Amino acid sequence: MKVLITDGNERAALAVTRALGRQEVEVIVGAESQRSLAGSSRYCRQGIVYPSPYQEPERFIGTLMEAVRTHRVDALIPLSDIAMHVLGPEKAQFERYTHFPAPSPQAFQEISDKYRLMQQAITEGVAIPDTIFVPDGRVERVVQGIVDFPVVVKPGCSLVKDGRRWTKTSVCYAESPEELLRLYRERPYLQQPSLIQQRVIGEGQGLFVLMQEGTPLGMFAHRRLRERPPSGGVSVLRESIALPKAMVDATLKLLQRVKWHGVAMVEFKVDAATRRPLLMEINGRFWGSLQLAVDAGVNFPLHLLNMAMGVCETIPENGYRVGVKSRWLLGDLDQLAMRIKKSDRALNLPPGAPSRLQALMSFCRFFERNTFYEVERLDDLGPSRFEIMRYLKLA
Repeated sequence: MKVLITDGNERAALAVTRALGRQEVEVIVGAESQRSLAGSSRYCRQGIVYPSPYQEPERFIGTLMEAVRTHRVDALIPLSDIAMHVLGPEKAQFERYTHFPAPSPQAFQEISDKYRLMQQAITEGVAIPDTIFVPDGRVERVVQGIVDFPVVVKPGCSLVKDGRRWTKTSVCYAESPEELLRLYRERPYLQQPSLIQQRVIGEGQGLFVLMQEGTPLGMFAHRRLRERPPSGGVSVLRESIALPKAMVDATLKLLQRVKWHGVAMVEFKVDAATRRPLLMEINGRFWGSLQLAVDAGVNFPLHLLNMAMGVCETIPENGYRVGVKSRWLLGDLDQLAMRIKKSDRALNLPPGAPSRLQALMSFCRFFERNTFYEVERLDDLGPSRFEIMRYLKLA
């Protein structure tokens, strides 16, 4: 079989390339540059270059359509939010020539919009952080009622369209009413629906799922051990855990309602005081820590491809190894540098965060049992060399 994936510079793209390539699937890697992280893998058979989906979405679509037809691709797998946003509405067009194992555009929009998702979670009885919904950017109406700071300010959507182009938004912290008002003045995208949430102190956990038109085919759970930045962000060290029932129940309530089709990662934080998992967001695509699931025994890319080709395999419940860790080494190095250089306040660290010395000692545990390095693999050294060179150029 022949598969075309997007976003070759994402670590998820590398995980997909390796997971499929080791199963003798011919993987074509698309990226905005001639060289890419996944394209550096020995398991990449071919690379294609496409225009920026942010700046030139129409040309991006056209280039991928041409590639699908020219190379007679069996399946197209978008790997980022921007690829899903741009390609999703063209799902029917692509399916004239290839398989497109992704949800309907309507389902993707519904779960990707945090504003709508949190409202639906309340309706379904899924626990979320204490939240104030700001529909129109007029935060002055609610600021006086906020007692506890800092708060987390979340745009409803991680991407917004301005004319024909797309731009990213970002999650911010506000330490005071004045800072909150300033954020809403300075960031135009906060004039659209947004959320103000109480900061949750606790461990980040996530549920990976594969579904066929709302029917779950497999699930996998993990917890975040370290993140970049240290206050919360991209996980750089994570560990597989048994499926938590409360998270499974919440996930099914939200995704079965929209007849979800494909993969998703449902993110929670487990409140340290109450031990309740609180919904953070849903990513309707492959996730950055995908390699952990593969190392623990669940080849999600292969299962997704098989589903696309009409072979639906059910992954046994808890049918993976618990206690397996995955480490993104350069990301971990970045979080350590942040921890050493910046103050607790500058990093928005929660109470009880590890000291600088503890962070350094933890980082130096290079050979822990059941720990796999996400990029560095002895049988596939190209991506590690590429990542190091890219890192040094940016340093």
